Amino acid sequence: MFLVVQPQHLSVMFRHISRLIFRGLQQKNRGSQCCRFATVSEMAKLQVQEVQIPVPWGHVAGKWWGDCSVQPLLGLHGWEDNANTFDTLAPLLSVPSFLAVDLMGHGLSSFFPAIGAHHFIDAVILLRRIVDHFKWTKFSVVGHSYGSTVAFVYSALYPDDVDAYVSIDCARSLMLVQEENLLDNIRNCLDRTLAIEKRLASDPPKYTYEELLELVYAGSRKSPTRDSCGVLLQRGIKESSQGERMYFLSRDPRLKPWIGALTEDFILACAPRIKCRVLNIRGSVGFLHGDKREEVYLRTLDLMQRSEFYDVDGSHHLHLNNPENVAPLINKFLRGSNL
Repeated sequence: MFLVVQPQHLSVMFRHISRLIFRGLQQKNRGSQCCRFATVSEMAKLQVQEVQIPVPWGHVAGKWWGDCSVQPLLGLHGWEDNANTFDTLAPLLSVPSFLAVDLMGHGLSSFFPAIGAHHFIDAVILLRRIVDHFKWTKFSVVGHSYGSTVAFVYSALYPDDVDAYVSIDCARSLMLVQEENLLDNIRNCLDRTLAIEKRLASDPPKYTYEELLELVYAGSRKSPTRDSCGVLLQRGIKESSQGERMYFLSRDPRLKPWIGALTEDFILACAPRIKCRVLNIRGSVGFLHGDKREEVYLRTLDLMQRSEFYDVDGSHHLHLNNPENVAPLINKFLRGSNL
């Protein structure tokens, strides 16, 4: 374990907190002890360290804010993002311990073996591995976009394991595929994966930092601001071995054509099985507006048994761009849970 000190984050964080102190911390027992609540000012002082969770193909990386002797609130990022997506939100949360992980092939986590396409269920299984690793009997989770979809399905499969679930601009309906198109979707993903594997035999394309920043900004539909894209890139790029200040995206390129778009029947079957309290936050200019997908998303809110819903000013990445709009809702919600 080692302390994470990333001075380039401070310009973003100082907009939301008065001071942020990073101090070394020896890794402690990570048992499932009950948490007391921390104040926002306490959370702002909590130390951050890198962690690695062993998995059969390598490790899952993560960032742990705060007291590692108590069970954390778990954070799951969006597709092709990484644990840094919570860098501006975590210091504003009234919890003493917060763990954000990089899903497989993202951030600093190991790639899957090159045996085929990524599948949505792989991430659900990974969440099960994390729960088993820490021996949690019950946990709370906050997920953004794809990470929220993983938490949504997990909460339906293991309803007694989840105490509270915070959903930020959840991608469950964005992953919607019509039943009649399902086989075509799978075939296209398989073909694209094989084509990407062939390209991997050569070096990945390299860019200047400024070019990569613009590439990620445009590729994310300008949802994260350029400053927020910079936060994500701090954990999402590697420098070319040839030097000359050239970089490439470090995430697994096979992530692009993933298999596992969800059908409407599947999504609607999951929602009523979720027993825990659910906080649903949607960005006012996020991705969950218009067409069939919004209709399905809103229907899931009605089907979940203990669900709260808020439209909040901001884009799809509102938790990263404007965490001050999101944190008060999450803090109020978590005070009603066992966390």
